[in-house]
Amino acid sequence: MPRTYIKFVTFSTLAASSLLVLGLKQDTPEITNAQLNEQSVLALNWVQQSGEYQALTYQAFNIGQLVFDQAKAKKVRNPAVIVDIDETVLDNSAYQAGFIDTNNSFDPITWNKWVSVAKAKAVPGAVKFVNYVNDNGGTVFFISNRDKSSKKDSQNNDLEIATINNLKSVGFKGANTTTVLLKGEFTKVIDGKENTSKQWRREAIENGKADGKKYTVIALLGDNLNDFDETAGKSNQERRNHVNNNRQRYGIFNADPKSKTIEPAYIALPNPIYGNWETGLYNPQAVQKQNAWDMSPSEKNQQRKEGLNAWLSGR
Repeated sequence: MPRTYIKFVTFSTLAASSLLVLGLKQDTPEITNAQLNEQSVLALNWVQQSGEYQALTYQAFNIGQLVFDQAKAKKVRNPAVIVDIDETVLDNSAYQAGFIDTNNSFDPITWNKWVSVAKAKAVPGAVKFVNYVNDNGGTVFFISNRDKSSKKDSQNNDLEIATINNLKSVGFKGANTTTVLLKGEFTKVIDGKENTSKQWRREAIENGKADGKKYTVIALLGDNLNDFDETAGKSNQERRNHVNNNRQRYGIFNADPKSKTIEPAYIALPNPIYGNWETGLYNPQAVQKQNAWDMSPSEKNQQRKEGLNAWLSGR
């Protein structure tokens, strides 16, 4: 999924300073974004090179197919599957790998350029799964927080077109302007402000506003807990608690024919590169910052280390 949770800016190389940053140890040198990027090298190699990553994505989509078949067997009416796009069905690790050996990090301008070239590859197993659902009486909807437009112009939808073209180019069936729901579609005004939560797009699928047909959502697939429930929490402790409290939902579809209650399965895809789990590591207030994206590379680096549960021989 794209980084709506955090927006970094490109940092210039930080000069050495005699001033200590609040919250850092005195012997901790200032580091640059380029040095922080080095910490992603192993995760990027794992996603791009390991069989284990492939095994986990195939496993997730195999579970998705079992859930869909179960819903069909229970004669669920108009079954729909909702998938996130980024790091769920499209692999953007090449964009991330481009930061290595540079002082750059995620920003909307370069991200939108990446989206526009439509070069993302399919996550292993995703095409077969999506096409299986669409070919067997179900409908797959792609809900993503990608922007529809690279410009602040509601009439322009260049990024939506690029996203659909990317999905089609790697083999996904059923990707169109009705099934691909990006940020800004089906919003609600709350306390005078436009709220772009994915929840409203899910509701549009269920209540018929998306394409005129009311669907029963039987599975949600994503690489971020927020793809399932945007109240999952901010800190990683809150997010772990949320997972524990909803552990019966992961990989399991629950339909009660008596009460007509449907609980869609949550199916998680692995993403060790970025996500709300990263911002969940940080405590910006400890370094007198409002948000995680205001923190310096040194502050993030220090808090990443402080979050580790480490054992040292001889101690």
